[in-house]
Formats: sequence, structure tokens, C-alpha cells
Amino acid sequence: LSSWNLIDSLKFSGLPACTYAVQNVLIQVAMQHLSPLEFNLINQSKLIWTAVFVYFLLHRRFTLVQCIAMAMLMAASLLLSAGGSGSSGDHSDVSSTDRFYSGFVPVLVASVLSGFGAALTQLSLQTHARDASLVTAELCVYGSLFLLANMLLQSPSTTSLSFDGWTMYTLIPVVSTATGGLLVGAVTQFAGGVMKSYSLIGGIALTGVLESILYQKALTNELYIASGLVVASMYLYSSYPYVAPPTTPKTKQQ
Repeated sequence: LSSWNLIDSLKFSGLPACTYAVQNVLIQVAMQHLSPLEFNLINQSKLIWTAVFVYFLLHRRFTLVQCIAMAMLMAASLLLSAGGSGSSGDHSDVSSTDRFYSGFVPVLVASVLSGFGAALTQLSLQTHARDASLVTAELCVYGSLFLLANMLLQSPSTTSLSFDGWTMYTLIPVVSTATGGLLVGAVTQFAGGVMKSYSLIGGIALTGVLESILYQKALTNELYIASGLVVASMYLYSSYPYVAPPTTPKTKQQ
């Protein structure tokens, strides 16, 4: 904390926190105007945007094999999300104009913001060597302040804070999410924002396995295929990193 200053905190944590908060609002709007398959298809482009911003902000290059691995990860994510997108509402009554401006545009902007926030967080942790726990706490504080300000700007009739139904078990997802945030910060610091996507998609696959065990459901073929894609993609991505060509010293002319 001795080297902490407000300018760096606002730049490297406040800005990503705002992008994540805006991203969540845009996702809620888009889900009301798109089918689950359409939403998941466009939303998975955040992996590509993360790679794009990592390239421009951190000047990290990717090999062709790594690009293929990221495409495999996107395919795995689509397979996992397709399993739960069978029936969740009919969007046939939504006009094409509303679907474009209130559906496609918000989810595309949310994907761009997600990639920008992930790359900026990676820049903070790796290039500027900020502490992962401190960055996670800053993201939490700034995100809470942003949402609180949004609630205060709304009318009291549309916002109500209720603790009905809260029990001690409510703390379980709170603590697990907070622990996951710390682990994600460590993964971003030591492995990067793209590799963080592997942990998130792997978490979705693990959720499917635990759900099948707890609710005694049979594992779907999509889960088997997606798990294989994630493992193969992670192996390819980590085994074929970009290696800068050696620089040959210029020979002095006599």
C-alpha cells in the first residue's frame, strides 16, 4: 500500500470496473431482445476482443496455432451454452430494428468492453506489477460505487432494497465469488487475460459435471465434446507461444 496512488487506481481499476458495470447493464438489455443462441454466439466474441486489446495495449503477439486454439475455445463455449438455450422465450414479436439496436448492438458493445477491461487489468497486473488482491478489492469498491450511484439516480419507486429470504446460506455464493475473484486476479497476473477465458470456460464445464452429479442427470454429448475442445485448446495455446525472432547485430562496415 505504500506505493498506492489515486491516479493509478482510477486508471487501472476504476475504468475497468465501470466497463464491467456498463457491460452487465448492456447484457441485460440484449437478453430481452435476442434468443439465447444469438446472444451466446455474439457474446463469445469477447475472447477475440480480449486478444485484440492485449495485442494493442500490451504488444503481445499470437501464433497461428494460438489463434486456432482460441477458435476452438469459442466453439467449446458455444457448445456449453447451447445446452441451456433451448427454450427461454419467443422473440418473434420483436421487430428487426429493435433486435438490431436493442439486441445486437448492446451485446457487441458489451463484448468489446469485456475485452478492453480484461486487457487493461492485465496491463495493470503484469506491466505495472500491481498486487492482484489490491486490484480485486479496487474493482469491487469501484463497481459497487458505480452501481450505487446508478440506484441513487433512479426514482425510489423503481428501486427497492430488500433482504427478505436472506439466510446464512446466502453467504456461500458471496464468499465463493469473492474467492473466485482473487483467483481470477492471480490467473490474469501470471497467465494473462486470454488464459483467464480458459478458466472461465473450464468452470462452465465443471458446473455441468457437478450439476449432473447433484441432480442425477446424464452428461450430455455437448459437454463431452466441449471438455475435449477445452483441453486440446489449452494444450495448443500453451505449447506454441509466440517467440520473437532473434535480432542479428549489424556488422560494421570497414
